[in-house]
Amino acid sequence: MSGFIKYEIISLFLGIALMLGTARLMGELFRRFRLPAVVGEILAGILIGKTLLGKLAPGFYEWMFPIVTKSTVSLDALILLGVTFLLLIAGLELDLSSVWKQGRSVIWMSLFNMLCPFALGFSLAWLFPSLFGKTGGGFVFYLFMGIALSITALPIIAKILMDMNIFHSDFGMMVLTSALIIDLFGWLLFSVLIQLMETGAFSTLIILKTAGLTLAVSLLILTALRYLINRTLPWIQANTEWPGGVIGFIIILGLIFSALAEAIGLHAIFGAFLAGIAIGDSEHLREHTREVINQFISNIFAPLFFVSIGLRIDFVQSFNPLLVLILLMIAFAGKIGGSLLAGRISGMRLRESLSVGSAMSASGTMQIILGLTAMEFKVINNEIFVAIVIMAVVTTVMSTPLMKLFMEMKKTRDLASLIESRLFIPGLRAKTALEAIEEMSVSAALKTGIAADTITRMVQEREMIMSTGIGNGIAVPHARIRGLKSPCLAVGISRMGIDFNAPDGIPAALIFLILTPFEDSDSQLQILAEISRIFIQDTIREEALGVNTYSEFLTLIKIAAYGGAKA
Repeated sequence: MSGFIKYEIISLFLGIALMLGTARLMGELFRRFRLPAVVGEILAGILIGKTLLGKLAPGFYEWMFPIVTKSTVSLDALILLGVTFLLLIAGLELDLSSVWKQGRSVIWMSLFNMLCPFALGFSLAWLFPSLFGKTGGGFVFYLFMGIALSITALPIIAKILMDMNIFHSDFGMMVLTSALIIDLFGWLLFSVLIQLMETGAFSTLIILKTAGLTLAVSLLILTALRYLINRTLPWIQANTEWPGGVIGFIIILGLIFSALAEAIGLHAIFGAFLAGIAIGDSEHLREHTREVINQFISNIFAPLFFVSIGLRIDFVQSFNPLLVLILLMIAFAGKIGGSLLAGRISGMRLRESLSVGSAMSASGTMQIILGLTAMEFKVINNEIFVAIVIMAVVTTVMSTPLMKLFMEMKKTRDLASLIESRLFIPGLRAKTALEAIEEMSVSAALKTGIAADTITRMVQEREMIMSTGIGNGIAVPHARIRGLKSPCLAVGISRMGIDFNAPDGIPAALIFLILTPFEDSDSQLQILAEISRIFIQDTIREEALGVNTYSEFLTLIKIAAYGGAKA
């Protein structure tokens, strides 16, 4: 406590309590309305910041959030820690191995979804700097606008896909993988941009030096250190208390890599991001562990960062409606236009390309972090930063309804019409996920005429990309198969439960094997959505586990589908 005055301690603790309490309250409120919690957390900062509280009670605001005191420094350090941990869990969400398992459509989709908005943002800043309140701007500013409009918000996109019950679908994997590639290249450009902002001028030598250093550090962390982490993690899990030991290990590594990145001239948060990728790519890190640390950081540290965004900026005074409108138009036009071009090259259908573009339009954490960094180096002013924050919020909110519009998700599949008696296994003998897939593939082969080992192989290949355990004791292994004429759905019930590496750690008792024609992406999405809609009800899941015959299960499905289940 040395050096702190009593009132500084009081204001620091009360300030943190007010920030965290308001952020959590607004986050939960927005979640109730099926909106991203991050939007509510940013709004919380606006409410208790300069925009509202600073005007209604200026004396209280200045006491709670003083400009320059030791408590202010401590609060800033806590916020920096929050954004560092936020980027750590963002890295944990990335699965590098999935990139190589996707088709060429993913490469084209990620390439055009980055190049198109980058070109629009860069060109607009270069040709019309006056729109941004600048007379010249300079290369650093042009580069900033290009990067700010091209990067995505992987965690937010993942949440949108989860809310729509298509996270584990092939479509969901393509969107996530494309966003992953964009984020990786975005961070490489981000590290170069930070160096340019620190020098204040364009320099080819600085760009080459920073790019080379960034690539070298990235390769070191993602190869040698990733290997060491993969070897160490099983020992940590076996010899320390779960989940505290693993979480402590992850946070310690995140802090070390952050310090290393800062020491060699890169930004600390870039080191945290790379650490997250290296740890998250380990085959030994369970989904449940990811979920625990994600919950811890997302509900404690991340809200402090997001609420701090609106704390010291007057959003009303700095609001420029024309600038906001321009950025929104570029954001949507760049992503949707890029997706259309990629879809045209890769043979994707129009509606599917528009859906991908809508998902990719979601902005978020990276744009805001980039904006804060640029504002710190005076590359942008308050007006541009506020416009970027509003763009991030609006694109995030609009992504889901636009996706639903283009995907025509109102269409549903009648599960009862897909399930036949020979496709229903009330007592699975399997003890592992692979054994369950093999057992159910035998039944599916009788229906489809496709060899059981072929079905097993294709479903298992999809399972290797991402586990299809969706939680609540449900797993949805699936595959799109060439030569299959119509969708096929097999249902298996495991009385003991089978580990499908679900995020909540609960073994799967209800297993749905979904096979659809390769050319038909809609059926898979519709079946997944209908399964989620019906079996999200606790009573339905419990009753399903109690059935012993095909007729009983069919009756239960029909009742639940038409809303006749007991609440």
